[in-house]
Amino acid sequence: MTDKPKHELYFAAKEADETASILMDKAKTFFNRMEENKHLTKINNMWKAYHGFYNQNSHEVSFTGEQEELVDIPVNHYRNIAQHMHRIITTNRPIMEARAINTDYKSLAQTTLANGILEYYMREKGLENCLIRAVEMAIVTGVGYIKMDWNATSGEAYDVDPETGEFNYEGELEFSNPSFYDVVVDGTKETWDNEWVLVRSFINRYNLVAKYPELEDKIMGVETKDTLVNRSFGIWSNDTTDDIPIYEFFHKKTEALPEGRYIQFVDKDIILLEADMPYKQIPVFRIVPSEIIGTPYGYSPMFDVYPIQEAINSLYSVILTNESAFGVQNVFVRRGSDLNITNLEGAMNIIEGNEKPEPLNLTQTPPEIFNTLNQMIQAAETISGISSVTRGNPEASLESGAALALVQSMSLQFLSGLQQQYVKLIEDTGTALIQILKDYANTPKLIALVGKHNKPLLKEFTGDMISAINRVIVDMGNPLSRSTAGRVQMAEQLAQMKLLKNPNQYFQVMNTGRLDSAYEGEMSELLLIKQENESLMLGEMVRASAVDQHSEHIMEHKSVIANPELRKDENLVANVTRHIQEHIELLRTTDPDLLMLLGEQPLNPPQQRGMPAPPNMEGMNNQQVLQGSNNAQVMGDQNMNPQMPSPAGMPDMPTPPAPFQNNPISPEQM
Repeated sequence: MTDKPKHELYFAAKEADETASILMDKAKTFFNRMEENKHLTKINNMWKAYHGFYNQNSHEVSFTGEQEELVDIPVNHYRNIAQHMHRIITTNRPIMEARAINTDYKSLAQTTLANGILEYYMREKGLENCLIRAVEMAIVTGVGYIKMDWNATSGEAYDVDPETGEFNYEGELEFSNPSFYDVVVDGTKETWDNEWVLVRSFINRYNLVAKYPELEDKIMGVETKDTLVNRSFGIWSNDTTDDIPIYEFFHKKTEALPEGRYIQFVDKDIILLEADMPYKQIPVFRIVPSEIIGTPYGYSPMFDVYPIQEAINSLYSVILTNESAFGVQNVFVRRGSDLNITNLEGAMNIIEGNEKPEPLNLTQTPPEIFNTLNQMIQAAETISGISSVTRGNPEASLESGAALALVQSMSLQFLSGLQQQYVKLIEDTGTALIQILKDYANTPKLIALVGKHNKPLLKEFTGDMISAINRVIVDMGNPLSRSTAGRVQMAEQLAQMKLLKNPNQYFQVMNTGRLDSAYEGEMSELLLIKQENESLMLGEMVRASAVDQHSEHIMEHKSVIANPELRKDENLVANVTRHIQEHIELLRTTDPDLLMLLGEQPLNPPQQRGMPAPPNMEGMNNQQVLQGSNNAQVMGDQNMNPQMPSPAGMPDMPTPPAPFQNNPISPEQM
């Protein structure tokens, strides 16, 4: 702390209770300003429209007016359009892929484990549901959040403190979706990238009392959730609750606060925890369809759809009011018509009189109303980017498949900005997840991974086992793999290209759309080669195996000494050359049938190189076989005696140099 007077100190550097008091004032100012600029009203209207709360009696036809003669009916295009936007963005399941700092074997092996951990938290711990919910909130309210916490008292207990008798837990990551009302930043900033964030959540007051018994009186006096005014979307019960707000203040590490700041409090005089910033970054992540320029607020196309939806409801109500009031047939009869009705057998009637009665068609609604209604619906689709094709109701003019595909692609292009925001949200969340586990997962954690052939695999890990991972990227997956027809097509193409080696791989691709089985063996082989290369560079002895992919190993191992600087290391060159020679010897001595099964070409032993191929004696008589044997003997004599004179008329052949007379080439002669 500095020696300056407190009133000159940065608010986040003051004593915890003073900082908490200032933060409560900032939160009040933050929401008051949004009430003044009608942003809170807009958000509430969006939330109500999405859930069909357009009148007092939602999701039913209601009657208004002095004599209840007016029909009020909501037809919720708003929710339908918003859900189509949501489905387009989140249908393709995101696949997070960990990236390591380096490309050595240890780092690459850690990426495999990290990918399994990410998949575990997505599938088993609800991270994927939180991501999908954040997108839904962003579409409806303009902003969605994900908050990540490391709960040190969660997870399995691994030992007991001998002095206090309290259990020590392995800890666990927890995820939540704070609402628009639960996150406060500096409203004067022009972007979301703030130095601090205040987040509100709710907790049962009795759980807090059990954890902080010395604060019982203060905690029991805190206002509960059901009594809060205009700080939540809605409460669906008249029952009282024991949930009270709890606030967390996160401040980045900056020049003013080199270690950052973290304060957990219930009220300005109820401080639960004060510490340096416990995370590398603020664990609150935001997604918005777009920004309100010059503010930290988000903007959604659904803001523009809302007034159109109100007009749509009004037009539908006009049509239905007319039909309801005049749907029963009326008959016009002039005065003095003197009509007389005689009933005949068989329910036939005879009408006698001076004038013919005429029906009154009062149910006819002006066509302008229907035209305006259709224009409003089209305007909502245009503004949101969700076309009638996407909604399954294409216009009659769109007959060809190419035209339908073009319209659909325009919707996808319009939503590409939100798609990119979704990818960024997943990448930021995944990177923070790995970083928190690296920092806090100090005891072995047992998690369920997906092993080979989608079988469950239990594995223990600690943060040190993923220490080389520095970031996470996202692959949104191939949309083709989401449909059965697409999977069949992928599997058949892979089979035609001979990339699938057995029927099990074919059925796995067809059933899951995952291509892991097509290259699982190749990836294992590459990881083995990389590990061997690292061992060779350290001067370690590496043994080859008869079942290695020898040609691939040789090509990859030679890259170790492809560097001119490394070639100056004679021991390294000798070590790599020896290992490559071991692969060559295995190609000569391993069972040729096994090598052929592995896709390798067997090599002939050295003594057989340069020898003539034996004659094909199939179908030859004894004389021909004998003649062939004599010819082979003559050729053999010629090979053994290089000074044998050449045939008549030909000059004598020169004697070959000694090194080429079936002798191997020595390194000195290279």
